[in-house]
Amino acid sequence: MSAGSESQHRRVIWHTEAPDVLDLIAPERQKLAGELATWLELLHEPASVLICSRLEPPVVHRSEPVVTSPSADLERSLIEHLTVDSRERQRFRRQVFVTLSAESSESGLSTTAAGWFTGASSPPALAEGPWREHPNDLQAGGRFLTSLWLERLPGVEVAPGWLWSLIGIPAEFDLVLNFRPRSAAHSDRSLRRRMLGLRAQELAADQRGEGGDPRVQAAMDSAVRLRQVLARSEGRLFDLALTMTLAADTPAELRRLAAVARSRGMALRAALAPAWCTQGPARLQTALLSEQPVGPRRIVHTAELATFWPWLDDWSGKIEGAAHLGRHLRTGAPVWLNLRDATALPNANLGVVAASGSGKSYLGGLIGLEAVRLGVRTVVLDPENEHRRWCEAVGGRYLSLGESVASGFNLLEMAEPGEAPSAVVELLSLLCGQLSPSESGQVADAVRGTLTEAGVGTAVLSDCLPRLRQTEAGEAVAHRLLPWLEGTPGALFNCPGRGPTVTTAVAVGLRELPAGWVPAATLLVSHWLWSWIRSSQGPKQAIVDEAGLLADNAPLQRLMAHLARRIRKYQGSLVLLTQSAGDLLGSAPGEVMAVNSAAMLLGSQHPAAAVRLQQGFLLDDSQRQWLERAGRGQFLLLYGPRRSPIQIEAPARYHALLTVEEPLGFGRPGESGS
Repeated sequence: MSAGSESQHRRVIWHTEAPDVLDLIAPERQKLAGELATWLELLHEPASVLICSRLEPPVVHRSEPVVTSPSADLERSLIEHLTVDSRERQRFRRQVFVTLSAESSESGLSTTAAGWFTGASSPPALAEGPWREHPNDLQAGGRFLTSLWLERLPGVEVAPGWLWSLIGIPAEFDLVLNFRPRSAAHSDRSLRRRMLGLRAQELAADQRGEGGDPRVQAAMDSAVRLRQVLARSEGRLFDLALTMTLAADTPAELRRLAAVARSRGMALRAALAPAWCTQGPARLQTALLSEQPVGPRRIVHTAELATFWPWLDDWSGKIEGAAHLGRHLRTGAPVWLNLRDATALPNANLGVVAASGSGKSYLGGLIGLEAVRLGVRTVVLDPENEHRRWCEAVGGRYLSLGESVASGFNLLEMAEPGEAPSAVVELLSLLCGQLSPSESGQVADAVRGTLTEAGVGTAVLSDCLPRLRQTEAGEAVAHRLLPWLEGTPGALFNCPGRGPTVTTAVAVGLRELPAGWVPAATLLVSHWLWSWIRSSQGPKQAIVDEAGLLADNAPLQRLMAHLARRIRKYQGSLVLLTQSAGDLLGSAPGEVMAVNSAAMLLGSQHPAAAVRLQQGFLLDDSQRQWLERAGRGQFLLLYGPRRSPIQIEAPARYHALLTVEEPLGFGRPGESGS
């Protein structure tokens, strides 16, 4: 790592990045707080942490040659959406800088926290130009600035991440934490003097007959607590000063922002006070131009200082190869999900659990459209026939199995030669009722003989009838099978073909099928899907919508469990959408899918279901409560140790394809189509 930029006192300014603890599971938050505490313990000289909040400029995309294709049209629609969104919705990016002495840099960067230091950098300017100081603000470069000091620490119990109450303000500001480590001996002496002074105040109040002052008692309790920390060697003590400089274009807006900051502090029973008549020195402090804090200083121990975790917005721009899902509800940053990032995820599977009406199928369609945009071929199993519009609009095919379909699903062609007899036995058990052992043997022998006779030709189920009728057991099966080989059933179960070819997307609709046909039909589709995944080259994706409707379907359950374990070996990903947590956590195949889903999206839940998800996915109480009150289109993204609340948002063109009643195709280049 190169040496940082140094001042004349050899102060080094480092740009830093670390995870947003508010988006992490509780054990990971505790781990990171411990790493920060370890880093603080190694400091022997003063240090500063600067949090810069700056308005992100509108996104500007360069024009590129027009290419007409579903993928290119979707890409243009997404770019237009991101451009318009960046103009209409203010988004602030919060960066964190740390200033250390050169000596502290060498020792401090040897800890685990070294990974947070990305290199030397200078903070972006809040306002440029000469200053003009007033008692309660500054004017600089045509902007107005005011500074606030932390006069009283929070009076409620806080955890790492509480600082978001201040830095989450949608405004441009610089917030600096100045802390200086104290020696144990000096700390003990100053605390004893402090306690003697407070005790003297209490005795004087008693002599005057006055009641006890709660502020004096609170200060005494704090001093006793800090001495106990020293006595038990539970950490070091630090002098801490917090200064915040807000910027606005008008005095009225500046006053409003200062009032918001102070009210947020009051909500935590903390106190932010204006830096009256010292706006210039306060600004020098937040600009990292002064090493001596001029505002109030408070004594805190290591664990308390670690709760001032400053990294609460790990914003990033567009990620190549990732699907755009919407925006982060707290920070407003775009949310991207790359299921194929092998460095971050053990597999490429995604599970979606949300109650009816939460926008689950809309999300499934969005994931399908993003797959098409990224050039990933997609197959959708659609029990409710909800994905026809977007699938046909991007040049894909929709096969409603209750209607006449051009592509046959012939099990004798789709199954591997060695697997065909057992697969046909299972199919006939679903169509004709449970087969006896002798009947199963007759069916398997008939299939083997028929395939041998057909050779390189094509055989269908009706070709097995002559061999079945050679025995009494086979004749009984043939009699029960015959109605399924003629007319409308025959078009599905007795038609040659290896299933449809997938160029962009194929959706298979099951809603129009009679209920008794669904298990056998899904068996055919399962064999076709698995055959396609194994034989086709390139990235691919399978989406199963409303999986709960097929929960009692044994063939589909086996296929889902099989895909969950093995689909990544074939450059594939599985997306499973269901209403009930029990579909994933209440059965052995469901648990296989849950365990093998590297990412999850949890939507609105009833309290009992939310408790079950909390236990299954390491959610804390606040995250469980969030699920109970989540609105339509709001999901909790589980990605490794992350638990991020997001709002699903689709570009206008996507939205039209996912909501209007009639199929919409893409217009000519230059037409919005929305």
